[in-house]
Amino acid sequence: MALRSCAWNIELFLPDTLQWAGWHFASRVYQHLLNIEALTYNAWDIFHDAFPNEIKHQHDFHVYQQDELSTEPTQLFSIVNRLSKLNSSLTTYLCIRDFSLTFDHLKALISVPTLTGLVLEQSRRGGLSALSERDFTNWCRAVKERDALCKLELLVMCDFGLGKRVILLGLSALPSLKLVGFQNSKTWFMSDEPPREYGVLEKRGLSDYAFDPQAIWGASYLTSSTKIQRLHDLTEHLASKSSRQDQDARSVSITYGGWASRSIHEATSWFIRTLSTSHTDTILSENISVQSRNPGTANKKRKVRPGKRLDMESLLGGFT
Repeated sequence: MALRSCAWNIELFLPDTLQWAGWHFASRVYQHLLNIEALTYNAWDIFHDAFPNEIKHQHDFHVYQQDELSTEPTQLFSIVNRLSKLNSSLTTYLCIRDFSLTFDHLKALISVPTLTGLVLEQSRRGGLSALSERDFTNWCRAVKERDALCKLELLVMCDFGLGKRVILLGLSALPSLKLVGFQNSKTWFMSDEPPREYGVLEKRGLSDYAFDPQAIWGASYLTSSTKIQRLHDLTEHLASKSSRQDQDARSVSITYGGWASRSIHEATSWFIRTLSTSHTDTILSENISVQSRNPGTANKKRKVRPGKRLDMESLLGGFT
């Protein structure tokens, strides 16, 4: 009776309380929650703070939005706040599904230093994305200026309505990013997108059989958590040196939201990092001409602040 009572009220406990009781007693509550599949992210956070070296090394959680009709990610800031306090040795995967994400939401992710894999699925129930190209560019600039997201190796963006050129220019500032996926992002509108050479995987010593991110992403029988972890495993093939993580490495995977059923048949483009990070340190010293989407302003010049933009030619070569 006492065990079930503690398990039922575990989210009311403090880490200090569990430490006072000791792992001998706390482990019984922890194992009971695992046995009945009732260990929530909130409960895991308490156990992790109290006994980080005693609990299981890998955990997956799905946090549902209480109001399925709302596209406002009301719990995102709370989730991010806890993730930002995790031990740096932990690997974090985060999948945010079917929310109207804004600049402030993306900015909050900057505070998670352990973030390794990230999937962002934008809700566009009103037809328009709440994140503009300028917002995305400003977010990438903030990431670079704060030296944030240094462990991020995988990023998948769905239904943001941004062009590949805009996205890849910004993301090239992330030093560890190896694999990027775009799904249904209206990229056909951009006539100046980076070219993709046929057989680029074979040139890197990869085959379609050994490296096929779409087979993972389009698998309807896999959960979001499994997809993001398997996609991250693929990035090991893109490392210049073998850096495969230990199978016992500590990780936590969180899927937030996901009421909407997203079609797996939408067009998805995948890009891999091909340049060394030294190329991303090249600074543009002169103005560059940016073609406007409006025909009447095709020759308009846009001034680029020195030190804030990377060399366009080298960046576009960073992903293929």
